[in-house]
Amino acid sequence: MMPVGWIADSGQRYGGHAYNDGLAEARAHRVPVIVPACHQRWVDDEVTFTFLSPCGQPFTDSANDVNENSLVVLVQYRTLRALFMGDAGFQSEERLLNQGVDLYADILKVGHHGSAYSSSGAFIEAVHPRIAIVSVGRHNLFGHPAPSTLETLRVAGTSIFRTDQCGAVTITTGAAAKFMVETMLSCAAGFH
Repeated sequence: MMPVGWIADSGQRYGGHAYNDGLAEARAHRVPVIVPACHQRWVDDEVTFTFLSPCGQPFTDSANDVNENSLVVLVQYRTLRALFMGDAGFQSEERLLNQGVDLYADILKVGHHGSAYSSSGAFIEAVHPRIAIVSVGRHNLFGHPAPSTLETLRVAGTSIFRTDQCGAVTITTGAAAKFMVETMLSCAAGFH
């Protein structure tokens, strides 16, 4: 079992079993659940976590509010930047773009499993990722990732790694801005 020091949460309540089971486990193991403030930064050694979303009033006007209110975190180690979008989609992306946040990231964990409602052209242009990781289950019932999302990434010249094809994706880095991508399954980097 991996030790957990704290869990960051958006603060929005949700009825999903996995979410509530996770909160129950956190309580049982006395792991604090923290709701970070907008643009709050945490620094540990040389790693900086900056919470970019949610900011402002939570989204409450659509069936995707739980997804749109996902935590969005920029993780930086020296000059390497990675942007984790959670399940955020177009509404969150637009809000981030309107805030004028520096979204550039070498690595993008694509929002909402690469659904057709995430990764707009304007957002991908602002992030300009070299690597995109799409966390998605094999044979999922939602059709993720969407061909339109993959095409947006492809047009941006981003190398795409999908967990349904590559298994776990591990990225390691050292003192330089270089990084190495390893996958659990044999998977060529490319435009999957």
